[in-house]
Amino acid sequence: MWEATIKIAILLGGVMTAAAYFVLLERRVAAWVQDRIGPNRVGIPLTNIRVWGLGQPLADGVKFILKENFTPSHVDRVLFVAAPVVIFAAALSLLAVIPFGSQLPAQLWGWKLSDRPIDLTVAPGVDAALIYVFALSSIAVYGVILGGWASNNKYSFLGGLRSSAQLVAYEIPMGLGILGAVLVAGSLNLSEIITAQAERGWLALVQPLGFVVFSIAAFAEAARLPFDLPECEQELVGGYHTEYSGMKLMLFLVAEFLHMITAAMLMVILFLGGWHFPGGLTGTSLVLDGWGGQNDFWFWLQAAVRVLVLFTKVFLVIVFFMLVRWTWPRFRFDQLMSLAWKVMLPLGLVNFVAAACLEQLSASFGYAWLRWLSAGMAWIILVGAWVAVSLVVPTESNRPRRRVQPLEVHLRRS
Repeated sequence: MWEATIKIAILLGGVMTAAAYFVLLERRVAAWVQDRIGPNRVGIPLTNIRVWGLGQPLADGVKFILKENFTPSHVDRVLFVAAPVVIFAAALSLLAVIPFGSQLPAQLWGWKLSDRPIDLTVAPGVDAALIYVFALSSIAVYGVILGGWASNNKYSFLGGLRSSAQLVAYEIPMGLGILGAVLVAGSLNLSEIITAQAERGWLALVQPLGFVVFSIAAFAEAARLPFDLPECEQELVGGYHTEYSGMKLMLFLVAEFLHMITAAMLMVILFLGGWHFPGGLTGTSLVLDGWGGQNDFWFWLQAAVRVLVLFTKVFLVIVFFMLVRWTWPRFRFDQLMSLAWKVMLPLGLVNFVAAACLEQLSASFGYAWLRWLSAGMAWIILVGAWVAVSLVVPTESNRPRRRVQPLEVHLRRS
């Protein structure tokens, strides 16, 4: 019992702190991309240190806490309060089955900490972990719908409708992208998928099409640009959370960052080898082999290296999320839905069928080389398609479909 309690406390504190400082990191990345300074005034509390504005997340959090907890009179109060709680609870619960490392030794310097090795997972041994992840990620849609409906506001209602349509549409290609990885790894357990990548190679190399489909769908599920239609304040004032403020709004915003963190972790665990380097190296063999350490301290140090490798990969993926946000323009809603149903869904089906055929051939005839041959061909096709689209598609395709006449013409006609 105490072990699970400590894990939950560390997870909550670490994830909430990480979400706050990822906001600061994103503002710094945005400033770098846009050639400006960014947050740099608020320093570390009780000191005069103002390095990179490290106190800005704390100041933002205090501001949200101290703001008036205002609830408009025209809303459905029960559903209005339940919506941010639902989406925030679903985002936090997703992390229960995420492995943050393999295991810690049961003792340290002769002190017995547990009767067995300590799994670095809140809920270890869940064989259907991916099903659990998809079930809870689907619950987030209810928070979006409740927020738009309970606000009793036409802008919030429209924002909730199209946001829920986006989330439902991209859940299907995301699942299809994962199915190829599940077929290759032969398990729904996240730890076993990482172990399979140590033996067979990173699934991003073996399943490049599935990796691309899953990554694009993960951007849409996390509502990150160019898929941030849920907010899209230029068109809908503020989307499904237009009427929210204070702590209730903060729950929505923190849940968005938690979804991004979870998506980055799943990308690393499912396709980028988890805490393994290419070739099956765990990171410990590059650092600690040959030192001859066999005591508890060395085992703990090896576990720490694995955690560091995993978190470094997750950090780099999150930085990629942020760079894409400040690089790509937002899709129109019709473009977004067309991409989901006409492009991502067929590509996911093709990847699933190809992965199933290749795995059956490998199991029946031992043609393991076919997997790598097909992966190489898939990478060539993907790169070629990217180059072709970049050269053929006109750059003005995102402009309005008809010419908007000047205001003076409309006034004369009226």
